[in-house]
Amino acid sequence: MTALDDLEAELAAVAAREQAVQAWTARHDDDELRAQVAAASTGGGPLAGWTLGVKDVIDTADLPTGRGSPIYTGRRPTEDAACVALARSAGAVVAGKTTTTEFALFTPTATTNPHNGTRTPGGSSSGSAAAVAAGMVRVAFGTQTVGSVLRPAAFCGVVGFKPSHGAVPLNGVGMLAPSLDTLGWHARSVADAAALHTALTGEAVPAGGPPRLGLYRSHVWDRAQPELAPLLASVADRLRAAGADVVELEPAPHLASVVDAGAVILAVEASRVFAWERAHHADLIHEKILRLLARGDRTDRADYHQAQRTVAAARAAHDRWLDDLGLDALLTPSAPGEAVPIDTTGDSIFNATWSTLGVPAIQLPAGTGPLGLPLGVQLTGRRWSDAALFAPATWTEARLDAG
Repeated sequence: MTALDDLEAELAAVAAREQAVQAWTARHDDDELRAQVAAASTGGGPLAGWTLGVKDVIDTADLPTGRGSPIYTGRRPTEDAACVALARSAGAVVAGKTTTTEFALFTPTATTNPHNGTRTPGGSSSGSAAAVAAGMVRVAFGTQTVGSVLRPAAFCGVVGFKPSHGAVPLNGVGMLAPSLDTLGWHARSVADAAALHTALTGEAVPAGGPPRLGLYRSHVWDRAQPELAPLLASVADRLRAAGADVVELEPAPHLASVVDAGAVILAVEASRVFAWERAHHADLIHEKILRLLARGDRTDRADYHQAQRTVAAARAAHDRWLDDLGLDALLTPSAPGEAVPIDTTGDSIFNATWSTLGVPAIQLPAGTGPLGLPLGVQLTGRRWSDAALFAPATWTEARLDAG
């Protein structure tokens, strides 16, 4: 398909499904998109004519950025965020802005899961995952502080990629916790996710053969739903049968305190990031968010410093651990199970460790659960080895698709 053919299929999907899915806060006119894609397709960039959804916490010069909050309704930035500018320079065309929970936290949006309208698409990058899953756009930007790219990708059955913390600049992105905030994206395939990575960073993605993977259930396995254990076992068996070396791992001591440390960092940093909003518009902030910010206020600065030291030590120990085991990646859950009812965005516990460590992670569709909804697995790699993670991801995706 040409980029224009792809666009026509996406426009048809928007016309047929957007009223139910509600993935977008703003979109360009169809004819305007046709003209932009036609022009970009001849430009020769690596993303020539690709359509891009942009989460509504990321600034765009040509569309409003409301951050999911009534405080910023109708806000019109004067320039693109750095990630948007990089994507446009590579030939991508911004199709529109996708929904986000308020300030990229945990209040559900109106967006529904494209596979079942009574279920959540996940959050906070709700619209980005749903738009890709519904065939409305080729790729879409999200952000992740705890689990806001990978969990929606799992619930919606698409590929989601979160780079190393700091790998892509966050200029023009609404912040939540600077020590944790990371740009990420949703895509139809690992190949598309890898092409976007190369366009944004300049890193070439290597090929690879059967990987050595560590099957890691972690300290929080008690949060898994019943469908998760047979999924991981099935995936491991299928990959072994195809030639991968998959080794069972016990919970690693250096990771035991990472989730709690990350929660401290998030609360403290968010309580300061939103100082202006609280001072002038506290009545427009959801009560759940105000409680999080108040928890950050109450946290002693010494506890915040200790949390940062805990994370720094865990990062160093994690690199040594992976090297000692000779692993290409860890194979872990992406989410506790199928998408939950729409009154919540779901549990990010299986993403929290990797977000706090700042390592790259990629979610891969891996089957369906008892309700027929998507299930996925997650590969996590070494910090600052983002391109290398695409090799086992590409190999694994092909074997999961074949199975």
